[in-house]
Amino acid sequence: MQDVPLASRLEGLIIDKWKIIKKRLKTADDNSGVFSSCYEVENVENGQTGFLKAINYKYAFNVLMPGASSIDLLHKLTASYQYEKELLDFCNDKKMSRIVSAIAHGEYRDPSEPYPVPYLVFEIASGSLKNLVQQKRFDLAWKLGAIHGFLVGLSQLHQENIVHQDIKPSNILVFGQVASKLSDLGNATKFDKRSPLWDGDGHCGDMGYAPIELLYGYCSVNWQTRRLGADLFMAGGVITYLITDSNFLTLMISNTPETYRPLNWGGSFDEVKPHILQAYNVALAEVVDRIDSRIREPLGEIIAQLTHPIPEQRGIPRGFTTSLPQYSLQRYISIVDRLAKMLEWGKDE
Repeated sequence: MQDVPLASRLEGLIIDKWKIIKKRLKTADDNSGVFSSCYEVENVENGQTGFLKAINYKYAFNVLMPGASSIDLLHKLTASYQYEKELLDFCNDKKMSRIVSAIAHGEYRDPSEPYPVPYLVFEIASGSLKNLVQQKRFDLAWKLGAIHGFLVGLSQLHQENIVHQDIKPSNILVFGQVASKLSDLGNATKFDKRSPLWDGDGHCGDMGYAPIELLYGYCSVNWQTRRLGADLFMAGGVITYLITDSNFLTLMISNTPETYRPLNWGGSFDEVKPHILQAYNVALAEVVDRIDSRIREPLGEIIAQLTHPIPEQRGIPRGFTTSLPQYSLQRYISIVDRLAKMLEWGKDE
């Protein structure tokens, strides 16, 4: 048995009908797939390419629950893998067109190794919003189209009472030139069938995009407020990043006086609300000022409503004339679609 876990050294193997071509190397700022190793693969029967996510038990043992029973943790991780697989099957059965689907799954075993390697194979993308946007070659209309696609995907999940809990640029994949989809349901949970590992009240996949209230230890007792509201905040953060190349959460914290920042504050969320509301207003003004004037007002309104620091006030404001629920994304989807089409039409004039 080697010190390097089996899931980390699959290159060159053929697992079922998938040849492991190349391991995906993580960058220092990539917090995705903490408990997995990822590879580019090719189907030896038909040449189809894919992206294989191998569950790496050893990585998880090193990070999760130090001192916990390895048997108990192994059971939880296995249950979590099975849960993600079933969730992906559910999304596929519901024809969620903007959720990245799994095209294969299975488990690889080596007799000389203590742990098997469960895996999922996904359709392969051109890239994620994170690495594509860094290339700085896409115009505003394209960015709005990408926003529209991932909001549709998130809405498809929410309509089935599934929350993603890890919305960030690297989890939004682009296929071809225009189609964006929401990926990685590894942190997701469902209202009527909770995740065995990621259903804790304060859970968030990447704290760099976490809703501000979680940093202060506040979780609403209402499932929709706590879960849907968190997804909305993260979505607003991605829109901010894509349109203004800035992180809304970081801006909020930097505009909060030192005493009231999450790591320094020891009081209640109610007590700190006036201070984070003030920081939110300053951050929002900075963000809106960076938005292209052609779309500034409607997109600024969307970001404002999605990133409101008080989860009970996030989403569609009370008193707004609509039959849509507070945390519905349909209105935002329609506005973004209209803005994208307006800019596309403008190219032809």
